[in-house]
Amino acid sequence: MTEFKLPELGENVHQGDLVRLMVAPGATVSEGQPVMELETDKAVVEVPSSVSGKVKDVLVKQGEKIQVGQATSCSARPRLTG
Repeated sequence: MTEFKLPELGENVHQGDLVRLMVAPGATVSEGQPVMELETDKAVVEVPSSVSGKVKDVLVKQGEKIQVGQATSCSARPRLTG
């Protein structure tokens, strides 16, 4: 299982409020696909997935404050290829 952690979003951005989740358990995501919208002090930004796979668990809720580096949106099983 691979945890998706909120990546750094820019200089002096350490947290944000989860505005919208774009994935749910059972969904398949690709690396680079937007998985959430996060409101920071500066803007609302789409946060892309850093992994490809199937979403197993969503660990946060809309409206929740999320810290950079926090295992936030989901746990995913990497998709096997070959």
